[in-house]
Amino acid sequence: MQKNVAGEALGRCGKERWFIGEVKAVLCLVLLVAAAAMDIRSARISNRLILAGLAAGLAVQAAEFGLLGVGVFIRNASIPVILFYLLFLMRVLGAGDIKLFSVVGGIWDLNMLFVTVFASFLVAAGMSLGKMLYHRNLISRLCVFAAYARQSLASGRLSEYPSESEGKQHIIHFSIAILVGFLIALEVSY
Repeated sequence: MQKNVAGEALGRCGKERWFIGEVKAVLCLVLLVAAAAMDIRSARISNRLILAGLAAGLAVQAAEFGLLGVGVFIRNASIPVILFYLLFLMRVLGAGDIKLFSVVGGIWDLNMLFVTVFASFLVAAGMSLGKMLYHRNLISRLCVFAAYARQSLASGRLSEYPSESEGKQHIIHFSIAILVGFLIALEVSY
């Protein structure tokens, strides 16, 4: 008789974890789709959306881990800010993109965050290559990068990555890469 009771409790626990995972997936997808739409439309991601995502992450972590979830949330949401601060200073990555990674980290665990980050950068590299090939400026963009690298090595300082007068041909909406990276992470890690 005890086996049956233990099996039922285990079944309920498995269903609860499945439910929390589904809630996390839906929350992230809704937030990332909204962020990508904002980014495409206005080249900005609303801080209200970011705050809603962080609040959702805090609630999910607290529901899953209790008071310990607050610490898990703070750690997971802080890691992208710490990791990508230099890229922000160089103007390679926008503040909204870093905050989106914080939202993913705040809602999910570190494994999902790191897989999302890795996949997002791969997707962004593909998007950038495709855009450079489309605009036929691959060689000129590689020359800009080489000059930037030489200047940084010679001066021993990282400076802002040069923006060109070519318009927005060299800019991608990184939020799209984060959305696709998250979808890849869901497939790989969840």
